[in-house]
Amino acid sequence: MMASDQQKREQEIERLAREIGRLIRETDPESQEELREAATIMREEAHQTQETTHPERRRAMNPLAAGIGLVVIGAGLAFIMPPVGLVLIVVGFFAIVWGVVITWFKK
Repeated sequence: MMASDQQKREQEIERLAREIGRLIRETDPESQEELREAATIMREEAHQTQETTHPERRRAMNPLAAGIGLVVIGAGLAFIMPPVGLVLIVVGFFAIVWGVVITWFKK
């Protein structure tokens, strides 16, 4: 029961991360950098909270989360520096696939 609650929570967080990424991409380029910084601050805050509440329960970050971040950042950079942005998007998709495979094998 507890695992399904955690799984639902993780799915909701992933959905929110995708929604945030979509909203950042749809924003004008001047505001995108500020929104990315806010997303970075949220990520850092989440890591600090996890370390202070459960220091013994540190677990490795799933590449899925990093992949989503890389895709979002790559999409933003694709407008400014297309080659760099596209490379980040490709690397992000590989990380997402890797994360999905790891998650699938854990279950």
